[in-house]
Amino acid sequence: MVLLLSACLGGGDGAVVAPATPSYSISATVSGLVAGASVSLQNNGRDTATRALDGSFSFATPVAANGSYSVTVSAQPSGQTCTVANGAGSGVSANVANVQITCSATIYNIGGTVSGLVSGTSLTLQNNAADALTRTADGNFSFATPVAAGGSYAVTVGSQPAGQTCTVSNGTGSGVSANVLTVQITCSATTYTIGGTVSGLAPSTSITLQNNAADATTRNANGSFGFATPVATGGSYAVTVGTQPAGQVCTVSNGSGSGLAANVVNVQITCSAASYTIGGTVSGLASGVSVTLENNAADPTTRNADGSFSFATPVVANGSYAVTVSTQPLG
Repeated sequence: MVLLLSACLGGGDGAVVAPATPSYSISATVSGLVAGASVSLQNNGRDTATRALDGSFSFATPVAANGSYSVTVSAQPSGQTCTVANGAGSGVSANVANVQITCSATIYNIGGTVSGLVSGTSLTLQNNAADALTRTADGNFSFATPVAAGGSYAVTVGSQPAGQTCTVSNGTGSGVSANVLTVQITCSATTYTIGGTVSGLAPSTSITLQNNAADATTRNANGSFGFATPVATGGSYAVTVGTQPAGQVCTVSNGSGSGLAANVVNVQITCSAASYTIGGTVSGLASGVSVTLENNAADPTTRNADGSFSFATPVVANGSYAVTVSTQPLG
């Protein structure tokens, strides 16, 4: 007797159909755009979206699970400059909705100082994942494209010099209300690693971490982690969560430091479904000015009047918080 077995595998011809890869939307909010003007934005150097009004929108093309996104301005509005905040990330595991586009006719320059760069080598810097600037010697620098009033900046190293590693300090900020001259680029042949431990991460989820607004690493299990790019001697580190795991919030403790002279192994990432908000009160703020606050070296909130405030990103149960002023009010 011959026994015949058959199965339906998603197609009438018996072909196996692979499961669809999950994908996630990339959304942004435009603010400050004047009537009659328009701004063109791109994600990952393509997928252009043109906006003529303030408000939220989503790019037409989603990003595959564990993929990356990089939102940039491809065409500025007439008479204004628009700046992207929270515009880049990798290891995407959920819809992204916190990209912010701030437009203004008032603009400020972003710059700082390079030190330790060896003669005959070159270094490329970027601001907000664009506006590349190459330096071949120590000294002051300034990016060609300014930042809109109230906008953000994130200075990263696009290309390292041969035989050295350069580290960015004071490289991020938001709610800009004056020229920024304090970004420090420290270059050295001697480097130190940055790492720590992830705990509480739920099964089948992932978290993406960044150091100094770059060098993303994605973890899908608890345990030790380390960033691929080391930090130069005397440099700084600032570890933040780039993409949170689905259904959880992860908080960074011991995530920043400066003047490095040894490897860092004590950064702690604590994840939990239980979380708590962090807030307080601003007092004494003069009329017409603003102050920008950060928690755990990230999650900026800008206030332009006295009163209560609360950070958008909560802190997990048993996590830590460290509230700082990232941009002082004028005067």
